[in-house]
Amino acid sequence: MQRRHVRFNVIACEKKIMTFTKTPDTHRPVRLLHLLFALLALVCATPSTLGAASGSAVQSRVRGNVRIANDFPGADLGAKINAADNALGAAVGEVWVKNGGTITTQVVINSGHRLRFFAGVYKIETELFSEGAILLKSRTEVTGPGWDTIIVEPPKTGWIVFQSYEDARSQPVHSGADTDIRITNLQIRGANPAVEGGVRQTLALGNCRRCHIEGVWLNKTGVIGVQAGGNASKGNFADTVTIRKNLFTSVASQAAAVVNGRNVIIDENTFRDSGRAGANMGMTAIDLEPNDSSDIIQNIKITNNVIDSRRSGFLHGNGILVQNGARTLRFGPVLVRGNTVIGGNLTNAETGNIASGIYITGSTQDVEVVNNVVRRVGHSGIRLENSTRNYVHGNTLVSTGSGGILSFEIINTTDSRIFDNVVTIDPGSLAATKVIQEMGTSQGNTYRGNTDGNTALSPITLGKSKILPR
Repeated sequence: MQRRHVRFNVIACEKKIMTFTKTPDTHRPVRLLHLLFALLALVCATPSTLGAASGSAVQSRVRGNVRIANDFPGADLGAKINAADNALGAAVGEVWVKNGGTITTQVVINSGHRLRFFAGVYKIETELFSEGAILLKSRTEVTGPGWDTIIVEPPKTGWIVFQSYEDARSQPVHSGADTDIRITNLQIRGANPAVEGGVRQTLALGNCRRCHIEGVWLNKTGVIGVQAGGNASKGNFADTVTIRKNLFTSVASQAAAVVNGRNVIIDENTFRDSGRAGANMGMTAIDLEPNDSSDIIQNIKITNNVIDSRRSGFLHGNGILVQNGARTLRFGPVLVRGNTVIGGNLTNAETGNIASGIYITGSTQDVEVVNNVVRRVGHSGIRLENSTRNYVHGNTLVSTGSGGILSFEIINTTDSRIFDNVVTIDPGSLAATKVIQEMGTSQGNTYRGNTDGNTALSPITLGKSKILPR
């Protein structure tokens, strides 16, 4: 900033000199002209130079609408970030954080502000069990340049890294709603050896509206990865949330979850090595699960994701689970399209680390399952149970179903269409079945165009099931 002011004044002085030296005397000595330039440039530059020097302490941490957190006072990096954020006031601006450090003080980012982490390792030691280390108010963003920006979860107490402010502070807790929160382009690395299955999340969006998670790597974190939806007691729910192009590796609990939401997109994410071996806790990579009958699950799209559990080391749970045990009436539609679920290698030595590839269950309705590939899972490739009005078509199941559970099961399910699916066995992975079976109280379902890759597959019926004519 100082050099720019000096240059401006030098240019202004040069113009004055040019005006001053326009005389008929063309024989004036060149050395005198040069000296005059130098003297006037120095005089004109002096005010800006002095001004910059007198405010150097401020200029080191203020750059327009940017505040450099590292240069603010504070006992730890968290306190410095808060000081920088408060210095922005109500203005739109950014807080920059550089070179790593330790965050012990809980951070609150105010509306209109972007928190920008530069490359480095940022260790969280806030020791908050039920709140996030960094709370985000409406219209805020957290971003980094990529996965060399590493945020490390608390090592012993708590797991929540980023949380919607209203999700944390509203009463009843989790009942509030923030809007327009973005978290992008950084890595969150696990550190707490303890795990938890179903309450806290690394990224807790709550009832956030128009919120976006993209380019984030959750690496061996200890709780639910990203969750959309909170308490519905005030009529709030997550709406227009996108979880896209993230990487989830060895996440201990559900990696991406929706519990109370509408218009949620889970797209182009990669889930690898799901679960934490030795934790004695199951998990599902993608889970739709309302917690209360007042919650909603509407217009949810699960598309183009890859779930690869070949290196998980244990049977951790399902690939994609859509359920409605809470029996909310505001359920559906749900789209499950273009996903790839891999439970294991296509060998005779293993049956896979995923139970069911795609499991639709528990009073669900209006779920479309289309153009997915499920390969080498231990139980069913697709399983419909206690569900109605589903449309399952164009899916490919390869070497699924073992241990008495068949590759494609329809249980107590009604009024659904099962069309043009391929259920096959790879010759290198023979511990599987190629059977579509309907059972229990299923009725009103229609089957058409299903094959084993070569010949038609008709469903086997058991119990009181009644299949409609084609």
